[in-house]
Amino acid sequence: MLLKKVLPVFLAVLLSACAGGSAPTKVTVTMSEFAFEPASITVTAGQPVEITLVNEGAIEHDFAIEVIPVEDVSTEGSMSGHDESGQHSEFDVHTATGPGETSVLRFTPTQPGTYKIICSVPGHLDAGMTGELIVK
Repeated sequence: MLLKKVLPVFLAVLLSACAGGSAPTKVTVTMSEFAFEPASITVTAGQPVEITLVNEGAIEHDFAIEVIPVEDVSTEGSMSGHDESGQHSEFDVHTATGPGETSVLRFTPTQPGTYKIICSVPGHLDAGMTGELIVK
C-alpha cells in the first residue's frame, strides 16, 4: 500500500528532473605561451559544454574552432579587443581572454568528430598553440 503512494511521487520527481535539460559538461582550460592545458577535450554530441578559459599568460590568447556544427553558443567574461571588431566571424566558436583574465564559453556540439582548436592571435598557431575537441 505504501509503495502505491510512494512510487508515483518518486516517478514524478524523477521525470521532472529529466525534463529540466541536462547539466553541461564543465571543463577548465588554462592558456599560456603557447599552449592549451588540457590540449584535448572530449565531450558528447547533443550535450551542453561549458569551458572556463583561464589565461595565465602575459599576453592575450583566444580559443577558436573554425568549423564545428554547434547550437546555443554564448560567452561571458574577457572578450578582449580583437574579438570586439567582428573580425573573427569565420569561427563557429570563438572567445578571447586577456592576460590574467578568465572567460566562459558555452555551446552544444551537434555532430561527432574531432575538431581543431587554435589560438588565432597572430603567431600563436605557428608557435604550436593548438588542441582538439573530440565529440563522441
